Amino acid sequence: MAKQNKLHLSSSSSLVLRTLAKLVKSARLERGMSQKELADRVGISRHTLMAIEKGDHKVAIGAVLEACIIVGIPLLAENETELIKLNKTLSNIAILLPTRGQGKKVELDDNF
Repeated sequence: MAKQNKLHLSSSSSLVLRTLAKLVKSARLERGMSQKELADRVGISRHTLMAIEKGDHKVAIGAVLEACIIVGIPLLAENETELIKLNKTLSNIAILLPTRGQGKKVELDDNF
């Protein structure tokens, strides 16, 4: 039987999810959209949208991001042009970074 890893969220991650949940719900209501309308636009079920609006960490991040974008919540940048610039900048930085992370070798002292 395969061991399943259980996701343990930090308090900061949980807070971000709860905040995004409130933002999505508020923006949806501000635009006069029903849960069904937004769910249909995102391409998810109404139950999945309800999970997003509750801050459920099991919802696919793509669905959460798409819901945010549809209701007008800016993510990483105010508009697509700024996001493209940020993406290019990060691509240029990535060129300068090593292709793999290299862990430091730690010599264990097990002579008790």
